[in-house]
This record gives sequence, structure tokens and C-alpha cells, in this order.
Amino acid sequence: MPESGKEQKNVKVLLCVAVFMLLCAALALLVCFLLFSGKESPEEEEGNGLEYEANVVLDDQDELQKAVDALYEKAAEGQMALEMQTQANSKDGSQFTCYLANAKKNTYDMYMVLYLDDTQEEIYRSGLIPIGGRLEKFTISQTLESGSYEATLVYNQVEEDRQTVHSQVNVGLNLIVE
Repeated sequence: MPESGKEQKNVKVLLCVAVFMLLCAALALLVCFLLFSGKESPEEEEGNGLEYEANVVLDDQDELQKAVDALYEKAAEGQMALEMQTQANSKDGSQFTCYLANAKKNTYDMYMVLYLDDTQEEIYRSGLIPIGGRLEKFTISQTLESGSYEATLVYNQVEEDRQTVHSQVNVGLNLIVE
């Protein structure tokens, strides 16, 4: 029984995908071959570019791994979990409602600073917010007319001295005045 046009199309598509995958595999093998064959050591590299220093001392692999692990731990300390709404609403143009939190996953207290995007003017600065704390409303330093405003909220994690900023994250916040 002859195949329908749709079945023939499906067979052609599958055949094209299979040929594409074989070409990708062949290309990957070629790249691996070129990368891992050839010169035995960097000292044997030829060309007009920089040559490897002959008197280089390499650290022990275990020591290098410990250094990499330490870097990952340090990077994890700088991560900041964000819990927030991306829109704040107001009826009077100065008092806004919005959920903004210092997530329980964080390891530092924080404060927040809000800037209007069009003027770069600071319009709100919170006090210190402990881990797990949140704001549900805030009052800005000026009164905005009815409309929609784009703003940038800067989360600032601070170390135990309450002065040293450990890390910062900038996020967009839409201000809606009814």
C-alpha cells in the first residue's frame, strides 16, 4: 500500500534529522581529534606567537581543586535570593503597596534604595531589613502624578558592621499611581 503524502513528509524530516545528527557527530569527532592530537607538550609549539615559559612550576592538582572549591564557596556567599513584586501601587502618589523581602535564603541583612529611571533621582531608602523580613508598603520622598513610572530598586546586602556593602542587585519596579 503506498504511503500518504504526510507519512512521506515525516520520513523525509526524520531522514534529514538523522543526516544532520551524523554530520554533527562527525564534526565533534574531528574537533576532538584536532584538539587532542598533535603536539605532546606546550614547549614544542611552533609559530611566531608567545611561547610557553620553560621554567613554570605547576601546582598540585589537589591544591588547584581546593582553590576552585574555595572560589565557588565565596561566590555562593555573594548570591542573593530576591522575593518581590515587580509592581507597586499607590492611590495618592506617595504611599505605595508592594511586597519587597529579604528572603530567608539570604545570609545578610539588607536595605533597599529606589530610583526613578527617567531622572535617576533617589525617591526612597529603606532602613535595615533583617533576613526573612519584608516591606508591604513604603512612602517615597515626593508625590507622583497619576500614571505609570519605571524605577530601579537596588537591593544592598550589608555585612555585620552595617556599613560595608557585601553585594548589590538592581531590579526594575513599575510604580503605578491611580
